[in-house]
Amino acid sequence: ASPYGGAAAAAYVVGAKSFSEQYILADLMSAQIRAAGGTVAQRTGLGSAVAFEALASDDIDVYVDYSGTIWANVMRRTDVPPRGPMLTEIGRWLEERHGVAMLGALGFENAYGLAMRRDRAESLGIATIGDLAAHAGALEIGGDYEFFARPEWRAVRTAYGLEFASRREFQSTFMYQAVASGEVDVISAFTSDGRIAANDLLVLADPLGAMLPYDAIVLIAPRRARDERLRRALEPLVGAIPLELMQEANYRVDRDQAKQTPAAAARWLAGEIGVRAN
Repeated sequence: ASPYGGAAAAAYVVGAKSFSEQYILADLMSAQIRAAGGTVAQRTGLGSAVAFEALASDDIDVYVDYSGTIWANVMRRTDVPPRGPMLTEIGRWLEERHGVAMLGALGFENAYGLAMRRDRAESLGIATIGDLAAHAGALEIGGDYEFFARPEWRAVRTAYGLEFASRREFQSTFMYQAVASGEVDVISAFTSDGRIAANDLLVLADPLGAMLPYDAIVLIAPRRARDERLRRALEPLVGAIPLELMQEANYRVDRDQAKQTPAAAARWLAGEIGVRAN
C-alpha cells in the first residue's frame, strides 16, 4: 500500500505531546486504527505549538489537543465563552482557516483547577473558589512553573479577588505531594491528573466560569479530514472517556510504584470504555 492512502493498509501518523495522558491517548487511537485495518506510526514528545503546526501541515494525521489551548494559543482569543459555543466556534475556525477537522470531544477535560486536600477544605468550609477567597490571605498556594504567568491565573485572581499569603512554584510531579503533605494549602492542579483522586484532593468549583474549558478534542489533518476509515476508527472514542477513567489511566502511568506503560494503560482504558485494543 502507498504510505498515504490506498484500499489496503494505509499508514497513519498519530501525534502526541510530551506527557503521560498524551502518550496513553496516542496508543489508544493507534490501537483503534489498527483494529480498523490501518498501519500506524507515532510522533510523540511534541511541543504544543509544534503539534498543531505538524497537523495543519499534514506532517501528522491526528492527535488530541485541548479546547482552551486552541482557543488561547492558536486562535489568540481572550474571552471565555461557555463550553458548547466555544467548541462550535473552534470547529468552524479550524476548518475555515486550516482545513483541520475536529472529530469531537472525548468526554473529559484536562483543565487548570484549584485543588485542596479534602479534609483541609472541609474544615474551612471551602467548596468553591469563591469560598477560598475569604481564607486566601492566610493560605499558601503552589503552582507549576508556568501557572502564575498564564492568563488562567490572572483571570481567576481577578474574578474572585484572590490574594494569598504566599505562593510557591514546583515541578508538576512534586506539586501534588506538596499539597497532600500540607506543605502548601492549595495547588493549581490539572483536572485529569490521577494524583487528584489518589491523594483525595478536592477540585474547587468555579461558579463564575473564570477558567477556560480544556476539553480533550480529536483533531484530524487536512488531507485526512474526509478519510472514512480514520473517522470510523476514532468515532467510538468521542464522548466515551469520563474524567474518572482518564484520571485512573493517567495514575497507572504516573504513580510511584508498579507503574504501567502508556500502552498498558491504553489497553486498560479501552476495556473500560468497551472498544477494541490491540
